Amino acid sequence: MKNKSQFLVMDLDGTLLDSSEEISDATIQAIRQAKALGVKTAIATGRIVSEAQFAIELAGVEDYLIEMNGAKITDLRTQEVLYDQPMSSNFAADIIDYLGEEYVYQLYTDQGVFCTEYSFSRLEDAGMSKHYLAMFGTQIQQADRERLKSLRSYKFLVIEKDTEKEARLAKKIATIPQLTFVNSLPNYHEVVLAGMDKRIALEKLSRLLNIPPEKMVAIGDSNNDREMLNYVGVGAVLANGNQQLKEEIGVVFPSNDEDGVRHVIEAMILNKRG
Repeated sequence: MKNKSQFLVMDLDGTLLDSSEEISDATIQAIRQAKALGVKTAIATGRIVSEAQFAIELAGVEDYLIEMNGAKITDLRTQEVLYDQPMSSNFAADIIDYLGEEYVYQLYTDQGVFCTEYSFSRLEDAGMSKHYLAMFGTQIQQADRERLKSLRSYKFLVIEKDTEKEARLAKKIATIPQLTFVNSLPNYHEVVLAGMDKRIALEKLSRLLNIPPEKMVAIGDSNNDREMLNYVGVGAVLANGNQQLKEEIGVVFPSNDEDGVRHVIEAMILNKRG
């Protein structure tokens, strides 16, 4: 059977990466086999490039990086930035003031990931992944709120377990039509530009590459993957993913700790049934 897929896009956390922030040899081999068929590969993540680079290299993804939930697209072969959309400095300043020292958060900017001193000291207690902190903790820069307001910002990642505080923040963001609030993990809450998601990035790449969405395969696990998964011809959710998302998409594969990405590639691109 001739393969019809031309583009493979994978979320990182909870999808391509397993619980130990690793990618299995079997998954890497499956990606190589897809590339050998001429399939273009991309990673679509909420992370910034410095946090995604190790996975790009390990997985052998050579074509595109969609970072910060679609706010930036980079051609990995040429390093050309194809799309770049920060949020308004006024909106960012408003959120920085609102978060104050009540919420623990990271700010994703054109100069890297930043935290206030208050947030930095509380990241692990708030629920930040120990694996993440072990790998990237030294890259997180500390700055006061006035310094944060001067940066070119793309998104806020608020780490919060308290559902009442989460609800208050969601209510605040709802008063700013230009921003939106989305969960990427149960205690990870992202504030990004309204209308900015992984689907928007794929639409831009579809036009650029002349690859229709029905010839794209996307794999994810979280609410911030929803639009992307609904856009493509084959959208697959891994078993560890959000339950509502699994029910909505209806195409569920083994978890990220069970080589879920490999299973999707083998079934949907390599045409291996088993």
